Amino acid sequence: MKMQLNREQLDKDVQQALRAWHTSGDDSADSLSYLLLVQAQMAAAPQAKGPAARLAVNQVLLNALEEMTVQNETAVRVLKLRFLSQHSLLMVANQLNVSEHTVSRMQRAAIDELADVIYHQELVLRDSKIQTITALLPPATYSELFGVAETQTDLAARLRDPGSPWVIAVTGLGGIGKTALADSVVRRLVPELHFDDVVWLRSAAATMSGQSSSPQAAFDNLIIELAQHFWGQSGVENTPNQRLAQVRRRLKERPFLIIIDNLESETDTAFLVAQLNDLANPSKFLLTSRTRPAPQAIVFTCVIPELAFDDSVALLNHHTQKLGIASLTTAVAADYQAIWNITGGHPLALKLVAGLLDVLPLDTILGGLAQGGAGHIEEMYRHIYWQTWHTLSENGRRLLLTMPLVSETGGDPGYLRIISGLDETQLWPAIQELRSRSLLEVRGSLHEKSYGIHRLTETFLNTEIIKWPFEEQRS
Repeated sequence: MKMQLNREQLDKDVQQALRAWHTSGDDSADSLSYLLLVQAQMAAAPQAKGPAARLAVNQVLLNALEEMTVQNETAVRVLKLRFLSQHSLLMVANQLNVSEHTVSRMQRAAIDELADVIYHQELVLRDSKIQTITALLPPATYSELFGVAETQTDLAARLRDPGSPWVIAVTGLGGIGKTALADSVVRRLVPELHFDDVVWLRSAAATMSGQSSSPQAAFDNLIIELAQHFWGQSGVENTPNQRLAQVRRRLKERPFLIIIDNLESETDTAFLVAQLNDLANPSKFLLTSRTRPAPQAIVFTCVIPELAFDDSVALLNHHTQKLGIASLTTAVAADYQAIWNITGGHPLALKLVAGLLDVLPLDTILGGLAQGGAGHIEEMYRHIYWQTWHTLSENGRRLLLTMPLVSETGGDPGYLRIISGLDETQLWPAIQELRSRSLLEVRGSLHEKSYGIHRLTETFLNTEIIKWPFEEQRS
């Protein structure tokens, strides 16, 4: 695991590394082994002759000394004479024509300056690594989370722990916020650099017919994705067994954090958990799954419960304000209670109901759900989606029907225009309409936006609308 960068400690570590310049054995380089600068040197010269860590530390020191030369050539000369050439204080004093006391003082100042150079080089490298890792995470689909602060803290602590648990599963019903929770914790951990790298993989969705690949095939695909992340397309071994061994070696060498998101099948989850403990340590795996692993599985399980009443109210108010829906500004406690009673505190259901409030009275929304017997969570979602579908314009439906063709990371407006056949004047109103119904997940930055849909929305479209295109006529 990476040590947090401490400027005061770095002074001591740099001095120790200089004193060990000529010492043989990698143990002599332990003082600076936590630096990314050292690890980058080791990765750049894996076939170097001699103790790898010692050579890497010496190269980092040389690089910093070279940078120092521009500003303070005398300080660099002192350090090279004292540690690289192993001259005594008296010998250096004679060469510089100063006292031994002066050389000692110059040496302390030079070490401090050298540590300062290394400190700033390390900060630059760490910032670059954090940005690179963060850029490869899927775009966040939430602006704020509710009711999970304690769970976030506990999950982060378990992932920081250099020991077990090696496999952690975040479980809960569809739409409960598993991916959002995992994402928030990972983004909290990335700047701490506890892991060499963070790899986010997403479990493949079922096909349009509802069929999934076999658990073994799904696992093999995940191994291929990991291998391609580490070595690129050309560096991946040919056979499944070779690729598995290749990935296993890498995960055993250094600590990586692998997230496998959106597992749906109980069979897939059980099979995957059985394989991962062999790949873990020091690397860790974080899973999000609708199904809870069996009690005998070697995995720590974090179950996300439904939101409490107060957290549900906070989410509803936050979401309607974000969408510009004013319906809840006059709501009283009884209205919030009615929404909470029917949705059971499920975040996605709360957001969908909030979206419907833009066009339907609250009594109509809740009455339709009650008449539909939406006591079961899947049935509740089905009824909410059908209510929402009936409120959409023709262009809104047209755009929504094409969204299962968009990748997991979302599609930009240009791509949405192509696949939907909507022109510029039709697309933006349709995007705004779906967003106001909480059907589109908006991702991206100030200058770039992409749009996607929740897996449950995709399931509804595939099973209720696309598979049976005239199903709405039955309602």
